[in-house]
Amino acid sequence: MTSPSRLLLILLALLAALSGNAAAATAYASEHAAASEPLSVLPPEPVARQALASLPQLRSSTFNIDLAASSRTRLQAGPHEWSVRAGLGRRTDETGKRFNEQELVIERPVRWFGKADKDAAIGDKGTVIAQAAYEDAWHEAGRSLMKEWFDALREIAATARLAEQQDITQRLRGIAEKRVRAGDAAELELLQADTESQRVAALVQQSRLRADQALQLLASTYPGLPQPQAGALPAPPAPRETADFWFDKITGDNHELTLARAEADLYQLQASRSASDRMPDPTVGVRASRERGGRENIYGVIIAFPLPGAARTADADSAALRAAMASERLAQAQVRVALAARRLVTETSRSHEIWLTMQRIAEQSQRQAATMMKAYQLGEATLPEALLTRRQAQDAALLAESAQVDALAAHARLLLDAHLLWSVD
Repeated sequence: MTSPSRLLLILLALLAALSGNAAAATAYASEHAAASEPLSVLPPEPVARQALASLPQLRSSTFNIDLAASSRTRLQAGPHEWSVRAGLGRRTDETGKRFNEQELVIERPVRWFGKADKDAAIGDKGTVIAQAAYEDAWHEAGRSLMKEWFDALREIAATARLAEQQDITQRLRGIAEKRVRAGDAAELELLQADTESQRVAALVQQSRLRADQALQLLASTYPGLPQPQAGALPAPPAPRETADFWFDKITGDNHELTLARAEADLYQLQASRSASDRMPDPTVGVRASRERGGRENIYGVIIAFPLPGAARTADADSAALRAAMASERLAQAQVRVALAARRLVTETSRSHEIWLTMQRIAEQSQRQAATMMKAYQLGEATLPEALLTRRQAQDAALLAESAQVDALAAHARLLLDAHLLWSVD
């Protein structure tokens, strides 16, 4: 019988085929099936999306989309408007007769040589930029949310781990107290055990403070978001695809590159438009007048051409320079995105290896501490030896748990940058 997970994979693949993106969705389905448990440390996706959508910077970006649509309408309409000129006059001839005369002129400048099409293209590109800016802002907000979430998760997990160590040091203190009462140990051992217990208690207080601060940041920035839970952290998954696969996935559909590329295209369009303005727009119109009291009626057509000057050439040159600068910014963004993608892919792989190493060290340190604990209870080891191994085990456990959170965060960030998690609608 087909399992539910296999049915989910088949359904995702069929949906992707219908949308024309079967390869990407199949890769996402397989990755999601393997990563569903590691992603359980994150808030539910609908809740995370709601928290992101309510951010002020994202609401502002939606206004920019509406503003770009208004600008597009303005560019399509053009900068020119109809104007009406009317005149009244009185003519007196040599005989002294007087005649009332009227004149009416309707005229308007006209865009020519494809300027209207270029303005429409600039307006369309402006809406593309506004949408790309919104998508980039969404992605950056997702990065911030993920970072702050894992920062809080790390502090909560460290607090829980230190609380466990505090219980163990209190047990050691109780054993030392019993041995002192029985006359099997000196008062110094009880003092040493009490000092160690207080030291760990102070570490717990500091860790709780950092956790509270991290949770306050989450609550104030993302209202309605639940608190991270670090009861039992899942195991970070090992990389399943090659580094080149993830690099192509991240750089192939990148909001920052899309935005930089759209801005470069916009400046190129504006440069072409400014170059067209070296040839001024003509003004065309019709003219009607009545002279000599209506005895003479005159109708005509008006055409006027401004004489271009040095200002138009300077504007065109400036627009060309801005377009060249935008192209350079695009090249810089491509280098920056490629470097960040390589670093993230490498970090994800290395963080998993580091976690495995730190986990082995922590397990070995815990066994050593447990053995030394029994040896101290039997009087075969001194309290300083037991405290030292316990402190080493504590440090190893904290480092292993921090490495585990780092590996989970790197895995989630990899999916986020590959647009397989919290992607913009």
